[in-house]
Amino acid sequence: MRSKFFFLVTAAFFCCFNFYGQSKTENGAQDNLTGESDDIRSENAGANEIRQPFAWTSAGDVLKYQVIIDRINSDGSAEQVFFHETDEEETEACKIYIEPVLPPGHYRSQIRVFNILGIEEEDLLDTDFFDIRKAYMPEIKNVTYPLYMRSTIYLDDLDNDGIIKIEGHNLFDLPVTYDELIYTEYFLKNDKRRISPVEIIDRGKNDKNLTFRFDMKKLPVGEYYFIAQDASGLHSEENSDSHFSIKFKKWMDFDVEGGYVCPVVLHDDTFPSYIGKVLPFSVQGKVSFMPLKNNWGYLGFGIRASYSRLYKDCGDYTIDGNLATGHFIVIYQLPMFRHRVVAELHGGAGLSYFNDICFHFAHNVDSEPLNTVSISLDAGASLQFYLNKRLYTEIAADYVFTMNSDMILGMILPSAGVGWQF
Repeated sequence: MRSKFFFLVTAAFFCCFNFYGQSKTENGAQDNLTGESDDIRSENAGANEIRQPFAWTSAGDVLKYQVIIDRINSDGSAEQVFFHETDEEETEACKIYIEPVLPPGHYRSQIRVFNILGIEEEDLLDTDFFDIRKAYMPEIKNVTYPLYMRSTIYLDDLDNDGIIKIEGHNLFDLPVTYDELIYTEYFLKNDKRRISPVEIIDRGKNDKNLTFRFDMKKLPVGEYYFIAQDASGLHSEENSDSHFSIKFKKWMDFDVEGGYVCPVVLHDDTFPSYIGKVLPFSVQGKVSFMPLKNNWGYLGFGIRASYSRLYKDCGDYTIDGNLATGHFIVIYQLPMFRHRVVAELHGGAGLSYFNDICFHFAHNVDSEPLNTVSISLDAGASLQFYLNKRLYTEIAADYVFTMNSDMILGMILPSAGVGWQF
């Protein structure tokens, strides 16, 4: 035998009160039930007539039922607040009306069953627990990102702080525990996800405005509605007033960077023997396109190149030439610290060009110049520090590996440069 407790609300005219009831689940979970109308916050409360029906499943041919309702106090004790013995009509319908109505609180119900001989069937005693909660219809009239007073937050703004403000009515505190009778939950919602704020950082007066802080790392791009939902399940509408957008100001970043690089040879003795292990007369540049942007990072591609002027004076002869590298790279970037620092990983394949490398002896005797192109690989990491929204400095380190028929060249390329984001 299952009991149900719910409200029937008859309104003399349309007003702002809504009532919500949810019967107890089959596994005995606690009811979520709406209580009396908000006669404190609304002038229209008296226009509503509230009835509290109590219904249960029939136990068969019985003489009568006794319905006992106890209120559960904060210290865990129970206090009887309602007792009723059913008449013939109520016994047949398995439903009564509780008068006077019960105020919000935590309750326990017991239904005693008496057979046709008037003897109580103790094994059919049914006990239930339920809550009565005040129902407040939350309303959201405006959602803004206070920094720029708009209903959109751009994830690539350097000044982003995850602060969102709402204005409306019946905007109460977040629940500390879900045993509370009055509270409101808040979240951004669309068809794919639901995002809750980290905390309320400011409360206005009269429960009409709140300011929240969201975790910027947990704000995916999308179109959302800001929803306020009270303890009874009533929630604000999804309309233009509650609409909020999360997006990037630019769909793609285009970065150009250049600076100094100092290659250091790690493998093969050819360069250290003839040219030297360090190639100090070098520059580098990089162009990046970042079309895929999300809160977990950016994906893109680019071209990275370096040039080194080779020269060594060995007394009896000199060696000079040029070494250039160019690689097509795939790039992953992770903005940090409000986008003021960007960590990057990149790697790809390309070419190394050994150009006009030759020996110069006395009396204008030169060796045959070396000109060859070899396939090479590049893998590296960098940190970009934004001085403003466009200008940044970058420090990086790359490893370039080149193999040809004459040698295997492996170099580490630490670099520092200045870049501009278009």
